[in-house]
Amino acid sequence: MAAAELCNFIREQCQRKGLSLRSLSVNAGLSPGTVHSIIKREYQPTLFSLNCLADYLGVKREYLWKLAGHIQDMDCSDIVLTDRQLKYHFERVDRMSPAAKSLVISIIESLADFLENEKTAGVPALAESNIKNARNDRYYDGLSLSAESG
Repeated sequence: MAAAELCNFIREQCQRKGLSLRSLSVNAGLSPGTVHSIIKREYQPTLFSLNCLADYLGVKREYLWKLAGHIQDMDCSDIVLTDRQLKYHFERVDRMSPAAKSLVISIIESLADFLENEKTAGVPALAESNIKNARNDRYYDGLSLSAESG
């Protein structure tokens, strides 16, 4: 269920901007039923819905994620990545513009959701073999990821 803080925030933003919930929905690219369900706390909003609302309202996506209960305040300063490839790519993403970071995060979330849904649907081999094949098609030298010439 959506957190009360999220519902209150959306209502306050609509009042401040002189928007109805319906106009907020349409302008944010969501169905009116989606925003109504979020406000009535009938279901936990998806990251996609929260991202659309955040983008339209001009607030950080992470703020709405937090209000909805998707993330909590965390101190990640003591996390050490031991996988060199992951560390390299996270450092690259960290140097990107906020818009690019947001896009990369959305892509990772979509991929993770897809793979999770694929596994629960009973088709894990396809996802795992595709990832393994993608990794085998590339060579990682510790500094960059490049396609092998063939």
